[in-house]
Amino acid sequence: MLYLDTSALLKLYVREAGSEAVHSLVVSQDLPLAIWEIQEAELINALRLKAFWKEITPEQADGQIALFQERWKRGFYHFPAIDRMALMETYRRLSGETPRLGCRTMDILHVACAVEVGASAFLTFDKRQAELARFAGLDVPMMG
Repeated sequence: MLYLDTSALLKLYVREAGSEAVHSLVVSQDLPLAIWEIQEAELINALRLKAFWKEITPEQADGQIALFQERWKRGFYHFPAIDRMALMETYRRLSGETPRLGCRTMDILHVACAVEVGASAFLTFDKRQAELARFAGLDVPMMG
């Protein structure tokens, strides 16, 4: 199962460098993408921030949010149950790498979530987060 950090997930909704590569990896797998509430919240806000920065219009942001919700209803995504205590245990373990890698809190939480939902691969464009995902035992496709 492939797990996308929010910056990779956003590339499915806003055309930017790396969008084609993300799309190709996503469509090459049979399983729906595992999404959790934090990803959904970050995606919604990232789309609205794109509107704030005038990269897209507010109407385009709302349209892409509606597309995300439609894809979820159609089974492209699933929200697996996540054991919050196990997630925090994994987070605590992975955060021990912060002095070496300099990862931010959300970067660590995404990697911990990927581990907890049983992902085998982690898609990110962040080098530090990619290194943390490798440390956690996840395959990290080269994205740039």
